[in-house]
Amino acid sequence: MNWRQFIRVMKIDERAAQAKYKVAAKAAKSQAIRDIFDKLAYEEKVHIDVPERFERDLRTLLAEEKKQV
Repeated sequence: MNWRQFIRVMKIDERAAQAKYKVAAKAAKSQAIRDIFDKLAYEEKVHIDVPERFERDLRTLLAEEKKQV
């Protein structure tokens, strides 16, 4: 698996977790429980942003390396 595939899989996993938390939040009868699942869904959004940032950084680094070769 190359780095692009790895990052793609990471993002898929994070989106799946976020979707599960959103479903759980909608199903929760208690506002307190809904708030917890909403926070967890938000955390997964943050986790999605991280590999996207890594992906951009890696592309930049690889482009710079190509220029040097």
